[in-house]
Amino acid sequence: MTEVNITGGGFVTAHGFGTLSANDELILEPGVAKAPKGKEIFKTPLLRYGRFDRYTKLGCAGIALAVRDAGLDEATEKRPIGIILSTEYECYVSDLDYYQTTLEEKGAYTSPNLFSYTLPGIVLGEMAIHFKMTGPTLITGESSTQQRGKPAIDSALDILQAGLCGTVISGWLDSPPEAIAGKEARYGAVFVVLSLNSDKKKLTTIYKETGKIKSGSGQEISSVLDLF
Repeated sequence: MTEVNITGGGFVTAHGFGTLSANDELILEPGVAKAPKGKEIFKTPLLRYGRFDRYTKLGCAGIALAVRDAGLDEATEKRPIGIILSTEYECYVSDLDYYQTTLEEKGAYTSPNLFSYTLPGIVLGEMAIHFKMTGPTLITGESSTQQRGKPAIDSALDILQAGLCGTVISGWLDSPPEAIAGKEARYGAVFVVLSLNSDKKKLTTIYKETGKIKSGSGQEISSVLDLF
């Protein structure tokens, strides 16, 4: 496959947030990640951002930082850009919170607001609308904590190879319930922007060979964290 340019990246973890271009240190340590305030990452305010559940807010923040880093955060027209993420727990916390509301008074107080956040793809829809992106959107599962984001990047490379669009934002997102994941769980969002457009700035390159993802220097990429 032709080398794909990485034109930007962004992350939010329990340690803080930053971008690939700025060489901010990405530290993925145990602890709940806190999303930055909307005014810190969005040039144009994102409606309802402050009311999002933690999973959706973290995802929006990580994607927005990557989009801004790649210089794609301002658009007047729709663009064929895709968004793909991989996750282990999806929006499990909101699922549990919503379920609790269905148990009261035979469901009389079931929360319509929480129901919106029981859909793991809400984060993709919010970002696609806000940044005027019309490419493929997809969520994939993860089977290994050592390969965070790799399933998403793998799918993104296939989409680019198929010519479905020329740019895909891809990465990892997780905000698990501590009671299930344990105190050593990692929370966060890490995304990169993959592009076939050689006119854009490129921070590094990756490609897929015999089923493996490699950097331009030939190093095997086992996680999106390896790209920071």
